[in-house]
Amino acid sequence: MTPFDDPQAELAWMFLQSMAEGGDLDEGFALLSDDFTYWSIITRSAFGKRTLRRAVEQRKKVFEVTIDLLRCVNEGETVVIEGESDGTTAEGVHYSSPFVCIFETRDGLIVSLREYSDTQSLAEVFPVGGATAAPR
Repeated sequence: MTPFDDPQAELAWMFLQSMAEGGDLDEGFALLSDDFTYWSIITRSAFGKRTLRRAVEQRKKVFEVTIDLLRCVNEGETVVIEGESDGTTAEGVHYSSPFVCIFETRDGLIVSLREYSDTQSLAEVFPVGGATAAPR
């Protein structure tokens, strides 16, 4: 169950939830188009869903996150979600980051995602070049 009336907004929220604690990555990545692209302020480069999947799997080995929705704005095929993600590594390093994700959808699938989040918080969890590009 999601708090959204708009199918595009629901699609975006379902994808974010698939990457959070208890989420199903297979279900989430089935929501992405074959030509999906992901861009993050962390890497400042775009890549496809296979690379994003590997990054998310890497992040999940270090820590899981919960995601709290703060706001969702959508117009047509574009959805903007503002939220807060939170998690703790096995070593006790706390991760907390506000984020904004901008989704573009087409024909019931997500075709692109741009993520803006706290780079410093991620660097504390993945020091010295080990940062993942995974959305939190």
